[in-house]
Amino acid sequence: MKEIRQKKLESSLLREMALAIQRRSRTGDGIGLVSVTRVELKTDMSEVIFHVSPFGDPEDNRMTMQTLNRLAGQLQSQISRDLHLRSTPRFSFRVDNSIKEGDRILEKLESTKPPSSVSQESGKDDEAEE
Repeated sequence: MKEIRQKKLESSLLREMALAIQRRSRTGDGIGLVSVTRVELKTDMSEVIFHVSPFGDPEDNRMTMQTLNRLAGQLQSQISRDLHLRSTPRFSFRVDNSIKEGDRILEKLESTKPPSSVSQESGKDDEAEE
């Protein structure tokens, strides 16, 4: 498969999976709050791996991943119909912790900011008011 076509299909799969998960989460299937972060389509189109970042406590995240893997066949069938694919790759899901890692790094950066920058800014405001 040509690289451009593969990228287009990955983009379409990502969009459709995000919509499918959003619809499913409303029905109470056990899917919690999830973000589909990226998609990897094998070049022979035999498999697509969805990297998802679940939000919640570890037990909810575990249940969400189990539910996604259990519903993979149904999601595959639905998305295949929606995208009019002749052959459908096998769907699988992997946890992507990049969002949590980014949050953790931001928290560390925020905690290392010097407190003097806040007092300097408030001092400038006081001078401007006078």
